[in-house]
Amino acid sequence: MKQHDSSYEDLRQRRTRKHLTEALFTLLEERPFSRISVVDICQRAMVHRTTFYAHFDDKQALLRYAIGELERSFEPVDPSLDPRTGPKEYFMALFHNAFEFLKAHKAMLLAGEHDTQFDVLYEIITEALRTKLTGTIDLDPEITARFYAGGLLSLLRWWVTNGTMISDEVLIQHVERFIPQSPSSLQKG
Repeated sequence: MKQHDSSYEDLRQRRTRKHLTEALFTLLEERPFSRISVVDICQRAMVHRTTFYAHFDDKQALLRYAIGELERSFEPVDPSLDPRTGPKEYFMALFHNAFEFLKAHKAMLLAGEHDTQFDVLYEIITEALRTKLTGTIDLDPEITARFYAGGLLSLLRWWVTNGTMISDEVLIQHVERFIPQSPSSLQKG
């Protein structure tokens, strides 16, 4: 991603990147990433193609940027929530943030299992969990993160596919019961 020094320019750049990211997420609800072009993204964002290339080298660079922004938005904003001291509270805050995003972007969950949208969501959640679990449990953080990310996304896909016949509250209550209360619950045994 390309950078400029001026703070005014930085504000404009952030606004443009925000519009491009939102356009990409909207398009991902309509069709697979492989069928989205830079022109499609620019038209949806109402940004000229040369402006797109002033910010990103290609659509993959935009996707990487969007993933990073989405990952940051899933993080709990309460600094007291730390997986070392309260993994359940941290994880549930992360889950609530991801759940709200996914409710607003249900079509991303309905994509085929090997489509880019699903893979992107899976990698975002896995990376956030792996990063926070590293050094907090005796189990391998990569395996643990992939287990929980896969299970949660499968559960959410099932929930969306079945017309959300189960309330948000019931779904959240079940997820809370699935998550261990303390790091000692995830110790090697």
